[in-house]
Amino acid sequence: MTISQALNNAASGLSAASRRAGVTSNNIANALTEGYSRRDVNLSERVTDGAGAGVSVSGVSRATNPAVTYERRIADASFAFNSANAGAMTRVSNFLGGPDDPTSLFQKYANLESAMRALAETPNSTPLQQKVVATANDLASTFNRIASSYQQIRTEADKEIGLRVDEVNDALQKIEALNGSIGRGSATGADVTALQDQRQQLINKVNESIPVRELVREGGRVDLMTPEGVFLLSGTARTIEFSPAALVTAGQEYLGGAGSLSGISVDGKDITPGGPGSLPITNGGIAGLFNVRDNTVPEMSQALDALAFDLIGRFEDPAVDPTLNPGDPGFFTDNGAASDVLNLNGLAGRIELNAAVDPAQGGEVWRVRDGVQAVAPGPAGSDAFVRALISAMTDSRPSHAALQSPGALNASEGAAHLAALAGGARASASEQLSASSALAQSLYEAEKFETGVDTDRELQNLIIIEQSFAANTRVIQTVDEMIRRLMEI
Repeated sequence: MTISQALNNAASGLSAASRRAGVTSNNIANALTEGYSRRDVNLSERVTDGAGAGVSVSGVSRATNPAVTYERRIADASFAFNSANAGAMTRVSNFLGGPDDPTSLFQKYANLESAMRALAETPNSTPLQQKVVATANDLASTFNRIASSYQQIRTEADKEIGLRVDEVNDALQKIEALNGSIGRGSATGADVTALQDQRQQLINKVNESIPVRELVREGGRVDLMTPEGVFLLSGTARTIEFSPAALVTAGQEYLGGAGSLSGISVDGKDITPGGPGSLPITNGGIAGLFNVRDNTVPEMSQALDALAFDLIGRFEDPAVDPTLNPGDPGFFTDNGAASDVLNLNGLAGRIELNAAVDPAQGGEVWRVRDGVQAVAPGPAGSDAFVRALISAMTDSRPSHAALQSPGALNASEGAAHLAALAGGARASASEQLSASSALAQSLYEAEKFETGVDTDRELQNLIIIEQSFAANTRVIQTVDEMIRRLMEI
């Protein structure tokens, strides 16, 4: 080996050590940076005329593990789905309240029954008659409030779908732009690892809303496809389409695209969860929000409507109130009319006390004692009608299938059953959320182990780099001494 060759080898070693030191220090600096993947310097032997000519830096690569990343993304999408569902079911259950909650629906039933029993003991008491009217109005208002709250949850879910769609479309456009920058940088040998980090963060963001598979293409570019096989990015970003509603009401449904609520599509291809398309998405935050809007909350809303239907039906039977004719509205009404099983949807939002017994609506409070359609006050001490009302509340009777009751229930048992139904759905959703959270966290840790920065390892690398730097420096010093000695001869 000639002196010049030794000098060139040492110089290349210094250059490589300098590059490695820069990359290693950058790793240490970004050890806690979310989304940062460890960098490694790729070295290769430099060969000139068939002989070794030192070392060259062939590039800088990011640490990756595609298999673990794919599994982690599936877990993240599942967590996002379950998070949307669990959050909604917690609110659904909280609106109904528990048995000991003074504002719960069950307690409102108990308050009405208690007021009726007090009136039955002193039927001529105007204050007790007014108490029955007040508690009945309170019960109807509680139904209205809960029904409105359920539709608000659906409205918020629909709005959130629209926001997520906008975010995904924006992220896909940015990924397309980064693909171009990475492709051009790779072609010129530039360091594109920082751009790849940015792209991975955006892909993760898309994946939380719509799960994706990453397909690596030429030049470091990637395409994105849903697990079901629909491309969101194939060279260029596809457009995801959704039209949010200003307000979602009980009468609005998706109905496989035939209803008034919007589905979701990619360049015209329907991917709506539960929709008529052949490749619907089944996981991720958007699918979870569709599940809230179209399945879980409507199911609980229908059960609430069934309970309201049961309450109205208990008091509109002429056998309970002899002042009624068949088909007349009873103590409670559907917005002033009798109940109709064919008009069940949204009933909880329309239930109200019959105006005939409510002084605030022009009625007479004594009709609580004498009958809803009574034309004149009856005997002051008569308790027959009040006790008939109590019997109507305490008698067990079959309920509508939407209430999902295992058998006949009295009025308060129906309210308790609905609360238990919502509580069970909340508990199940919370368990699924906990399980998916644990899995997502474990896979996140596994991915960090594979691609993250181990500061101990990086510090060890710095020691090795320092030794390499010192060795190459010593070679240069030795060459310098040899040249000086030769010059002295």
